[in-house]
Amino acid sequence: MDFGKVGASLLPTIDFSLPDDDPRTWVALREASETQVRIGVGAPVWGVKSWVGSVYAPGTPPKEFLRSYAEQFNSIELNTTHYGTPSSETIAKWRESSPEGFKFNVKFLQEISHRQPLGHDPKLVQEFVHAIMGLEDRLGLSFLQLPPTFSISEATQLRSLFEQIPKELPVAVEVRHPSFFNDHLLVPRYYDLLRSLNAHVVITDVAGRRDVLHTSLPSSRVLIRFIGNSPESLGRLHETDLTRIEAWVHRLSSWFKLGLTQLEFFVHQPDDIQAPLLINHFIDRMNTVCGTNLKPWVTQAKTPKGQMSFF
Repeated sequence: MDFGKVGASLLPTIDFSLPDDDPRTWVALREASETQVRIGVGAPVWGVKSWVGSVYAPGTPPKEFLRSYAEQFNSIELNTTHYGTPSSETIAKWRESSPEGFKFNVKFLQEISHRQPLGHDPKLVQEFVHAIMGLEDRLGLSFLQLPPTFSISEATQLRSLFEQIPKELPVAVEVRHPSFFNDHLLVPRYYDLLRSLNAHVVITDVAGRRDVLHTSLPSSRVLIRFIGNSPESLGRLHETDLTRIEAWVHRLSSWFKLGLTQLEFFVHQPDDIQAPLLINHFIDRMNTVCGTNLKPWVTQAKTPKGQMSFF
């Protein structure tokens, strides 16, 4: 992931602290009518060959990577759908390869998210939405990542797009243009639009774009993309990742007490090889601080025959 990427030499100069809460978030969370809490944790990919022998059992073939991933994690940030609408056969395979409770958090097709005006091709939107809703109970938060050039002046285009999306499809929106942010808060014009659309937000925590790290939740659901700084060459987790995770865990503890009902937390790393290590660290701290009962992934020592278990 190149968005917000900086060189290792600049990391000591960056303020990684989390901004204070947006008071509007407290109101939105207290208004939540849902009572069931969902916490999904995972990575942005399943096809990492170097996970074979640790996250995946020795000898796991690529065609079994998704099944192995879904037995270790309960959620994935599904980026492949950004580049093409999946066929019904692919959707069926994804469902068959994942257990009950697993969620695919589907990224919107770029032909929808990166062409203006938003919703300019209703047929394309309908085809994409119909395809991903075939995931049924495996469908998590879909997320609409808008291009860096999409500014607050175009924000009202969201309404036209949302009018073409069924109410039962939850959509979280990620914006990147500086005009959407003011001191780590979403500007009122945009925040109020999200509230009126019953939309959710994507929060991205990345070293080189601290301005997009906001704390404005318009609803009780959130998708967090945590971009770490631990490349494989480091041989361990970077200290900035550990301190940032600690801050997030305590902030999330507060949000859950206020009424947060769905968290999808995805860990990116420069090469994604180290992502599982940070995922387990996050899970351990969540279980300790928040009292959750999230299952960590465990090293797989045996060659898979059929489905693998956590233990």
